[in-house]
Amino acid sequence: ISNNPNSFSLQVIIDTDKSSFSLRFESREHLSHVVSHINFALSRIFNNSTFAYVPSFHYYVCVYSSQRGFSETYAALCDYNGISCKEEVQWDVDTIYHSQDNREFNLLDFSHLESRDLAVIVASMAYNTWFTKLYCKDLRIGSEVTEQVLHTISKSSSIEEITLENAGLKSDFPQKMSTALSENPASVIHSLNLANNSLDNQGVSSLIQQVCRLSKGLRLLNLSKTSLSSKGVVSLSQALCSTDEYSNSLIHLDLSKNPGLLSGDDALNMYLCLSQPNCLVHLDLSGTDCYVDSLFGALLRGCCADLSFLNLSKNSFSHRKVKDTLPLFRQFFSSAFSLTYVSLASMKLPPDVLRYLLLCPSLSLQLRSAGAAVLQELFPRVSSIGTLDISDNGLDGDLLTVLPALSRHSSLKHLSLGKNFNIKNRVLDEVLQKLVQLIQEEECALQSLSLSDSRLRSRGTVLVNALGSNTCLRKVDLSGNNMDDIGAKMLSKALQINTTLRSVTWDRNNTSAAGFLDVARALEQ
Repeated sequence: ISNNPNSFSLQVIIDTDKSSFSLRFESREHLSHVVSHINFALSRIFNNSTFAYVPSFHYYVCVYSSQRGFSETYAALCDYNGISCKEEVQWDVDTIYHSQDNREFNLLDFSHLESRDLAVIVASMAYNTWFTKLYCKDLRIGSEVTEQVLHTISKSSSIEEITLENAGLKSDFPQKMSTALSENPASVIHSLNLANNSLDNQGVSSLIQQVCRLSKGLRLLNLSKTSLSSKGVVSLSQALCSTDEYSNSLIHLDLSKNPGLLSGDDALNMYLCLSQPNCLVHLDLSGTDCYVDSLFGALLRGCCADLSFLNLSKNSFSHRKVKDTLPLFRQFFSSAFSLTYVSLASMKLPPDVLRYLLLCPSLSLQLRSAGAAVLQELFPRVSSIGTLDISDNGLDGDLLTVLPALSRHSSLKHLSLGKNFNIKNRVLDEVLQKLVQLIQEEECALQSLSLSDSRLRSRGTVLVNALGSNTCLRKVDLSGNNMDDIGAKMLSKALQINTTLRSVTWDRNNTSAAGFLDVARALEQ
């Protein structure tokens, strides 16, 4: 801004990367109005930006925190980049997002647009404070969109949660995101989901350290299926525990589906991290080749207070150390009062371990005959289990003794028994009769029952027929049983009189059009 005394006029020169504009005014009052208008327009469209203070001029800057501010920002960036502004984007944000008070921007809502259009949408979030979450799952974003995601991270003071799951991120993305965060001390990001992307281990550690330094700390971290290795677990553990905020902020940790992550001696670093007092509520270490019995000492010391979800499936017990670690195992399950879900599926479970697991309200296990004996002995005495998944356990004939143990159990609401019926016809008939008796008891509290992929064939019709008079089940899964049209006929008769079922899954039952027509007629009636 220049003051030319010879011409008695005031001049404003506006330089952009494309052109230059020169404006002359006759008074300071006129100049003040123009400067105020420009700053007002910029603050409205890019409302988290700051502008230079102009001496001797005082002007009003209005900062919008609305979904409409996003639309204006988006329109301006489209104009700047020379692409057409998509009215559907503005309409969705102004109408749908606003009416639902939805602060999560979901890129899947606009997955039909070209990459360049998506890039401008994401760039608009850098200058708008309405949205607090950026979500993208199972949509591979290109380099244009990724670049704008990083730009938004480096600028936004409102984005709190980032989900880029299975988004085709390159391995160097964590390091680039770490750099972007280091340029934005005002960032409030606290939740990070980068699952199902192949990422560089060192970059991940650098990113975690950077997020932990932010004002809100790290609350959620999902690195499931990200190619983390046993070598990377050292730096990852150090990054997680590098600040005091870890114990007061992190409530959700998912490192699942990273084979070999916890298989070696380096896993001790993660156990040490978990042994520190923390506020974890959700912990998923499934499919990491962890020796489960070596983990419970750490869980006992650090995770007892708040942990409610624990998934350790697809790992293993060392078996040689079970007797040594059994006291720790027992003490943990006796002390974890908040625990509501435990999965130890797809592993050989020692019977002594099962005895203490029965203290938990929700189970997903692998039992075999030895486990079936423990279940038969202890289950009638347990009153806290609401969900029991013992599918694919090779129980077979042992179901004759297990099913009576499950009867008259007031807390058991959901039962999965599929893939346990590899037995001769005579024994199969006896097992199915036991199951019919279970669901017909007046005290039966079951709400859902799954017998999926059990190959019951026509003998399963005795159970289907019993559904007609059942008054407790809301959901049944009978898929994968090849019950043919006779099964569909029995189902149609059951549905004519049953008044409680809300969901029936009937895939892979070798049903013809005639069988489905029987069901359709039953539903009409």
